[in-house]
Amino acid sequence: MPRIFEKLRGFYTPVTDIRRRVFAEIAKLIVEDRATQDEIEAIPYKIITEDEPHYRCCVFRERAIVRERVRLACGLDLKEGGENEPKIPDIHAVLTGKKVISEPLVNVIKIGCERCPTDSVVVTDLCRNCMAHPCILVCPVNAISIINGRSHVDTSKCIKCLRCTTVCPYEAIVRRGRPCAQACGVDAIESDAQGYAEINYEKCVSCGLCIVSCPFGAIADKSEILQVLYELKHQDRVHAIMAPSFVSQFGNKVSPAAVFKGLQKAGFKSVMEVAFGADQDVLIEAGKLAKILEKVKASTADQEDHEFLGTSCCPSWVMTARKFFPDLAKHISDSYTPMVETAKKVKQDDPASKVVFIGPCIAKKHESLFQPMSDYVDHVLTYEEMAAIFVAMKIDLMEIQESMPITDASRFGRGYAIAGGVCGAIADYTKSCYGFPEIETTRADTLRECRKMLASIKAGEIKPRLVEGMACPDGCIGGPGTLAPLKLARAAVEKFVKDAGKKEPGCDAK
Repeated sequence: MPRIFEKLRGFYTPVTDIRRRVFAEIAKLIVEDRATQDEIEAIPYKIITEDEPHYRCCVFRERAIVRERVRLACGLDLKEGGENEPKIPDIHAVLTGKKVISEPLVNVIKIGCERCPTDSVVVTDLCRNCMAHPCILVCPVNAISIINGRSHVDTSKCIKCLRCTTVCPYEAIVRRGRPCAQACGVDAIESDAQGYAEINYEKCVSCGLCIVSCPFGAIADKSEILQVLYELKHQDRVHAIMAPSFVSQFGNKVSPAAVFKGLQKAGFKSVMEVAFGADQDVLIEAGKLAKILEKVKASTADQEDHEFLGTSCCPSWVMTARKFFPDLAKHISDSYTPMVETAKKVKQDDPASKVVFIGPCIAKKHESLFQPMSDYVDHVLTYEEMAAIFVAMKIDLMEIQESMPITDASRFGRGYAIAGGVCGAIADYTKSCYGFPEIETTRADTLRECRKMLASIKAGEIKPRLVEGMACPDGCIGGPGTLAPLKLARAAVEKFVKDAGKKEPGCDAK
């Protein structure tokens, strides 16, 4: 299937606009001390101001969808179908520094779902009823026939081999599917009895790519923006930790130092690179990999159970491995993610502090719900949510001319943001520190590709010693909470990697 989730990247669509305006309106209420029941209820009317509909059948439906987005943005459970009275509960129930969000984090707003056709092969109007009829000739199950002068696909017989789509000289036969389902690498998007999309939470790994793939904005995740703003207003020991992919996310002319200074202006006591935690993981994982390689080197017999080390920095990848390949999941490292390693350091230095992770990832919200991770990470924001806070506080990062050095991490840790960076860092450090000249590695980004990779390992088709999995396209720079186009984000991260003051974890640049 195509990487459908990349098609909407880089476009500021009406879906994007509504999503970000919801965050901004909520943030303004907290910043301006106007967070009352009436003000919260008024948000849908501020966003959908006209009485004539622009996107749906009626303006009432448009506002109802926004209302559910407001609920989720406050960290509350979705309520639909007449269950949402009162629309939003007492604001004091969510205006707190405590953790409010709970599973499920990713939700289908069914009133916004247009019941898109499910996966099928269809003949379009481009069909010319040619004499050759190659589509009929190549179909292995006789699912194609001529009806009313055009090729017709019997979906009850079709096995989606797609041979007909490749031989049609007019490219008149296409595979059509739900964008959300096509984006889901674990096949968790299903249909209810009425044809609305629904999420099978037994399969879902909270990667969030369905959210940025739905062109109707019918899928959304819960936010902690309200709780983070409450913390910033009521205590002075809130620390921010920034994921390695943060460069370029708030504007290609905004320097990394300006972002850090902007966060301090927003009320964070300190800001630290999560690449610091990535460096710690490089040290840990290199030690684990070296033990595997030593064991293999000392062994004289073929090992039936191929031993390898799988990276653990992407929660959705780890959950996918455990759910779909439980026999291989034991090889995935049990190390803390860079987010947690960094938060641990902050808590060690300031035990009474609150730690907010800011990054591209919805799966990190899921990770922070459970102990021991929840002991270190108090809240998680995406770049999109943090941008709304900057807007609400009227902090213009472009106006900040800051040249403060950022020296928390090495080039290895900063490179974690791009697919291949994790695997490359661990392999390179293992080679330089433990003296192994060659290390067989493999990697995949997007969960569908990760599953293919694990299937190949299980079948014995490939035998790597180090395996990297990433849920998002091109790694963390392609996460659902990002703001920058992939090409721009990659270039910015690569430059930030080169600018690192340390070449390797614990090593000063020479």
